Amino acid sequence: MEKETLKEIFRKYKSGTASPEELRIIHSFYLHKANSSSETLDDQFVQEQLDAMDRHLFPQKEKRISVWKYAAAALIILSSAFGIYKYTQQELSEKETQQATELFAAIKPGHDQATLRLPNGAVIALGQQDKLINRDGMVQLNTGNLDLSTSTGNQMITLQTPRGGQFQVQLEDGTKIWLNAGSTISYPAKFGPNERSVMLKGEAYFEVAHNPKKPFKVNVGNDEIQVLGTGFNIQSYADNLAPITTLVHGKVKVTRKNKEQQSLILQPGQQTLAHTNLQKANSDISGIIAWKNGLFSFRRSSVKNIVRELERWYNIDFVVDQTAAENRLITGEIPRNVNLDDVMQILSYFDIQGQMKNNKVYLTIKKQ
Repeated sequence: MEKETLKEIFRKYKSGTASPEELRIIHSFYLHKANSSSETLDDQFVQEQLDAMDRHLFPQKEKRISVWKYAAAALIILSSAFGIYKYTQQELSEKETQQATELFAAIKPGHDQATLRLPNGAVIALGQQDKLINRDGMVQLNTGNLDLSTSTGNQMITLQTPRGGQFQVQLEDGTKIWLNAGSTISYPAKFGPNERSVMLKGEAYFEVAHNPKKPFKVNVGNDEIQVLGTGFNIQSYADNLAPITTLVHGKVKVTRKNKEQQSLILQPGQQTLAHTNLQKANSDISGIIAWKNGLFSFRRSSVKNIVRELERWYNIDFVVDQTAAENRLITGEIPRNVNLDDVMQILSYFDIQGQMKNNKVYLTIKKQ
């Protein structure tokens, strides 16, 4: 590849305008760099160093012959000894690296899986081949339909994804919800006559079916998000200080049920902040909903936040120095369908190394 072309791809990568194919080239470059060693000691390198030292120490040829041959012989002996040492150490290092890679490779990415709890208490396990559609009082599954037409509006259906899981559901009004890992959505078997209301814990993306006569409301923590027909993302995990609502298109009203009963209107491209008081700011929409499209997307994200996402998706705990993890910022994208070893190789490019012990990943962040 032309040098200028590669520079242009890196320029687009830094500005966030790289195409999927250009991102693939960047990711390949990271993996190559992570696997490459900067330490080389081949014959040409040794000879070049000998010649340079020779010219520097003994500018007059007749004065160096008898002395330098012994120095050269000594250096060759030292180089050989160092080569043997390095080879031995490299063998040990490569063996340890291979073992670590195999352990990380065994950690598979998350996939479509969830549990469905019906109003009568029955629990159904859903997998990668299942689809979940609610229509006309029926819960439609690949295995058959469940008639809930006699259920009243306050009887709730609950869809829950574990760590390492995600799932999509279509409600009876046509609203589609993508549920991220470690999340729960509860909705009535049948919506009431005046409104459509659901409850969320965790993270989900909503494409709400338009119906001005029946406002759609999402209750999450102390927040209530009211919409008519809109696409938006809500993140409200337990480690969030407050729910974060990001509007992709349409219009939503967010009300925080605290002492002040604060409310604000979001425009496309805006999000609420994870503060106790209700505030809003512009946001990176593509980065926020990247998880729905099969990507981890980091825009000056702290390692602390990155680790949280990895824990939820790969269902494994990470141990890292919190101060270092808070201060190290990373920008980039990683496909969510790769095994953990690919993620670790990319992180190693940023001087972040990992080791598995007792089913936990211990990260070491090199000081910059």
